[in-house]
Amino acid sequence: MLRRLLKNKWSVLSLIRTPLVFVAKYYKTFHQIRNLIAQLDFEQIDRSLILKTRAVNEFSHNPINYVDIGSRGGLLEFLKPFESVLNTIFFEPDTEEFIKLQKLHADKRAQIFNTAVSDSDSTQTLYLTKKRGGSSLLHPSGHMIGLMAQDGNGIDRFAVERTIEIKTQRLDDVIKFSEIKIDILKIDTQGSEYEILRSLGEHRPFLICAECATTEIYKNQKSIFATGLLLENLGYFPLHLMDGHLIPKTAATWRNSTQLYGDVIFVPDNSENGIAIIKHDVEKWFAALCMHGYMDFALWQISELKIPKPELIIQTEELLKNN
Repeated sequence: MLRRLLKNKWSVLSLIRTPLVFVAKYYKTFHQIRNLIAQLDFEQIDRSLILKTRAVNEFSHNPINYVDIGSRGGLLEFLKPFESVLNTIFFEPDTEEFIKLQKLHADKRAQIFNTAVSDSDSTQTLYLTKKRGGSSLLHPSGHMIGLMAQDGNGIDRFAVERTIEIKTQRLDDVIKFSEIKIDILKIDTQGSEYEILRSLGEHRPFLICAECATTEIYKNQKSIFATGLLLENLGYFPLHLMDGHLIPKTAATWRNSTQLYGDVIFVPDNSENGIAIIKHDVEKWFAALCMHGYMDFALWQISELKIPKPELIIQTEELLKNN
């Protein structure tokens, strides 16, 4: 009977129609389960294999410079195993969060700046929202912010509770390229990633994790299309795009998801500019990608470009063969 059913795909589909309809009606739950599975898969990636190599000891006196702009909560959980090889630099303009970061990292190798980063040295308004994670230098009133509505609460979490005037500085003015080279850059500033990236100057990180949006959530926010073009001209491409965002509930009995906002991972591409970024320090480039779960891509790219493999990669591949 099973053999006959498999010959007719429509018969098979008819058997699973009922559970599919159930999933469609309760898509939010399904969406959450799917995201949970993706998160579990993400956490299962073996990022720490490079820590088992002898070559990783090189980073003890030449650490990887990790810059986190909008560092509410401190170092990301999956990066904590790598703290010994990181020189961490945090930027947090919210004074309350800045004080928390100071306490959290009091006994660790970290620099913490209570300043905002932009493309100019100026004074700007920081809008502190009801849910502090939504605070931004841009007003939370973009023409598509309605897509951020949550069931039962709408967009209340974006209500501005108070404002403060803060100083902004260019990234390349705070971190001088002649003194420190940024190896990994994380940006989570609710809409001002474009302006920050415009202040890179000569810095060319091996990996950039920037929260981007496909449309205007915050007023005058530049979309991922502008950000992507800016970085493409420097030699980067998006290795990982944002996850789906559930459309707010309507009278419809189904709910789609859309690419609205989220973390985008930019890494050097195979252009002349991209290759130059990689060759600046192949071991740090490889380590940066491994930390974020992209060892497979890094191994493909270095083979594709026929770049000589340093000891960190050679030893990592040996460990992979022996696993």
